Amino acid sequence: MKNLNFETIFKDAEKFIRTENDSYIQTYTEFIKYFDKINTGEINEHNLVIASHFVYGWMPTIIHLDLEQKDKVLFLLNAVKSGHILTVKELEILKKSINNSLVGVSKLLHFINPRDYAIWDSRIYRYLTEKKSSYGIDKPQLYLDFLNGIKNIAENKDYRKLHDLISRNFDYDIYPTRVIEITMFETDRNRQSRMKK
Repeated sequence: MKNLNFETIFKDAEKFIRTENDSYIQTYTEFIKYFDKINTGEINEHNLVIASHFVYGWMPTIIHLDLEQKDKVLFLLNAVKSGHILTVKELEILKKSINNSLVGVSKLLHFINPRDYAIWDSRIYRYLTEKKSSYGIDKPQLYLDFLNGIKNIAENKDYRKLHDLISRNFDYDIYPTRVIEITMFETDRNRQSRMKK
């Protein structure tokens, strides 16, 4: 992924402009709080149904939730909550259950465990690949490579400078996964907006 490196992200963070009155930004902390309240218990079917639907409130599609493998899905989501990093095969199980969409799954994973999982969508994919098409976005290995890239950026000796540039735009604490993802997201959104003018 061409642009998944500290230098590119830092350069864009220096020009970061947060979209005002954005419902994505405004609802973000509420979604995080939902899973924080479950911190003493396990994620159950009720939480899965509610959270999957609120995540799809961020998306232009209607969700189809397949609960055929619900026990395995709940096991995996609770493992994620405890810090487990999913494999390609495990991501495929979750993807199949939640609208057959890695984008939707990534959002759910991020709200369950924002420390280890970043949001993955067409803006992020376009930023990273510079492709107009989203072909390939649903490949679990690509998502895992993205997470690995984020981890490498967060381990850069100058990461704190990047974090400070972005976090000052928010009145709540954010993890490196969110700092890096929101930089890509807003950079792409601003580029696309300029292209439409």
